Amino acid sequence: MFDVEAALRGYLQAPGSVKEPWMYELLAVAFEYNLAEPQFVRQALGVSAILASRPGDQGFPENLLTVVDLMAARDIFVIEVDLGGGKTQVVRVAELLDLAAERLPHRPEPHVKSLDLAERTLDPERMARAVEGLFSLGWPGVDEAWRSEARLRALALADRLREAGRAPEAEALVDRVEAAEPRDLYARLTWDGYGDLDLAVDEPLGATAEFRTPRTVFGGALVKNGRGSEAEEIYVCPRGFDGEYTFRVLPVVSDPERPITSATLEVITHEGGDREQVRTIAIDPASPEPVAVTLEGGRRTEAMPFVMPKVMVVVDPEDPALPGGEPAPGPAAPAPDPR
Repeated sequence: MFDVEAALRGYLQAPGSVKEPWMYELLAVAFEYNLAEPQFVRQALGVSAILASRPGDQGFPENLLTVVDLMAARDIFVIEVDLGGGKTQVVRVAELLDLAAERLPHRPEPHVKSLDLAERTLDPERMARAVEGLFSLGWPGVDEAWRSEARLRALALADRLREAGRAPEAEALVDRVEAAEPRDLYARLTWDGYGDLDLAVDEPLGATAEFRTPRTVFGGALVKNGRGSEAEEIYVCPRGFDGEYTFRVLPVVSDPERPITSATLEVITHEGGDREQVRTIAIDPASPEPVAVTLEGGRRTEAMPFVMPKVMVVVDPEDPALPGGEPAPGPAAPAPDPR
């Protein structure tokens, strides 16, 4: 790892080098492996966090999650980064997670890691916001498991708060969890026999949740895709836009020896809330007709942004500044050679 450390330090100190968060993350790991002083590890992680946090296309949202992991694994939750010239900048894990939740709204990790942080710091506000974030979307393949785990962890934290003499905070946390649980729209397709029916949902603003694209930017998601003996498909839109949702049943395959002869679509609006309404529709699997359901009083106010992947950019090698014109913090100070 001495070669890795030397290569990274050499590149980062070179005029015109384009600095990215992963370089400082790897440098921190190299410092630690090479038995450098802890402050060098912290400095490298702090610089990585600053680079990852930059606005717009200059930032690296994915690296926000990576540096949080690296910091938390070392029980580092606050770093004062030396920017040179007598200037410093404070980096906090909590703020990195909040930024990640904002910039990666389709990802569960900011909320899951916030659950962890809330437990470690006995923070009911962070726990409540993490649960609300997880409950606001459907998570294909893991939805019910994650909702159940988040609720249990929140209730466990509430018990710890009561034991610490913080009963009002505990009750407020439980209230927020219960308020977050209802979903604007829930649909469940079931069938008899042995085979496969697919559920596709056309949402009011033009997107469709289906097998190939189970999550939409408008909040809906197919969270369970059944087949064979698991004769069930589930669509949820915990926070949805008002309008007409059209449910289409698509026959895929039916076992001739145990054919699908009947199917049922159950649609619940405001599921789990005071205005809950349940509609049950018999579906002819041989010739299924679309089912339209109107949602009123949906709680979504904006679509999730479409997240484009990073693309290659051309940088002037003579310009020492990063894109956007702001110089990067200098590399971590050289570590003493422990050999």
